[in-house]
Amino acid sequence: MTINLMGKTAVITGAASGIGLAAAERFLKAGMKVVIADIDADSIEKQVSRLKFEGHPVEGKVTDVTSESSVRELAEFTQSKFGNIHILFNNAGIGGGAADDKSLWEASISDWKWVLDINVWGVIHGIRVFTPLMLAHGQEGHIINTASKAGLTFGTSLYSTSKHTVLALTEALYVQLKQMNSKLAVSVLCPGAVNTNLNSNSNRIRPVNTQPDNIPNLTNQDKSFQSINFMSTYQNTVQTRMAAGLEPAEMAEILMQGLETGDFYILPNRLEDAGVKERFKNIQARKIEDLPKSCPQFDWSHLQ
Repeated sequence: MTINLMGKTAVITGAASGIGLAAAERFLKAGMKVVIADIDADSIEKQVSRLKFEGHPVEGKVTDVTSESSVRELAEFTQSKFGNIHILFNNAGIGGGAADDKSLWEASISDWKWVLDINVWGVIHGIRVFTPLMLAHGQEGHIINTASKAGLTFGTSLYSTSKHTVLALTEALYVQLKQMNSKLAVSVLCPGAVNTNLNSNSNRIRPVNTQPDNIPNLTNQDKSFQSINFMSTYQNTVQTRMAAGLEPAEMAEILMQGLETGDFYILPNRLEDAGVKERFKNIQARKIEDLPKSCPQFDWSHLQ
C-alpha cells in the first residue's frame, strides 16, 4: 500500500542530521508537513530555521526517545501543529561503531543499556505512542523503523543485537496490523554504509560509565589476553565503509522509492546482498561455514 504524501504529516526522530534530516527534506519536497525530532536542540533550531526560510511547513521538537513521556509530548506537539499524523519514522539511533569498543563479555551494563534504550526502546516508545493515534484517525499511514544491514547479517556487536531486535519487532508490527486489516503500512529501513556523523554524534551523547567493569573469574593472564583488541579492527572497518558509503540524500531517495513500491524491507541495491545471503546460507546449512565471508568486519588472517 502506498499513500499520497501531499499535505500529509510526518514525524521523524533523529532528524537533525544524517538520514533523518535527508528524509525530512525529501518528504518536504513531496509536499508534506514535517516535525523534526532530535535530542540535539541546537541542531534542530539550525535546521528548522533553514527549512522555514526556504518556505517549508516544518517544526522541531527536542525529544529523548528513551523516555516514553518525551515521545508522548512529541505526538501531542505534532497534533497541535499539523493535526493527524500519517508517517512515523522511528529513525533515532546510535551506532557507527561507537558502542562497540569492547567485546560482548567486557561491555558494561551501562553500555548495553545505552544502546538498547535508544535503538530498541526508542522504537518501542514510538510504536506504543503513535500507532493508536494513527489507527484512530482511520486514514492511510505508514510506520517506518530504521534497522540496519547489521540487522540482516551476521551479528557482531551490541549495535547489531539492537538492530536484529528492531527488525523482529517491525516484522511483528507488520503482521499484527495486517491481522486488523489496518490502513497503516509498515516498512523497515536497512541502510548499509552511509556517510554520516553517526559515530561522532553517538560518542557525543554517550554517557560516562562511572562504575568500573567487573569481569569475574579472570586471572591476570586472562586479563592480559583481553588487551588483544579485535574490536578495534571492527570499528576501523565500519568507519572506513561509512566514509565511502552513500550520501544521506541517496538513502532518502531509496526510502522514498521503497515507500512508492510498497516494500517492507527497504535496502540499497541488490549488489550489497552478499552478507544477507551468506547468513541464510548458514541457517540452511545449520552451521557457520565460512567466517570471513559471514563476518568480514573482523580480521581472520591470524586464524588461517
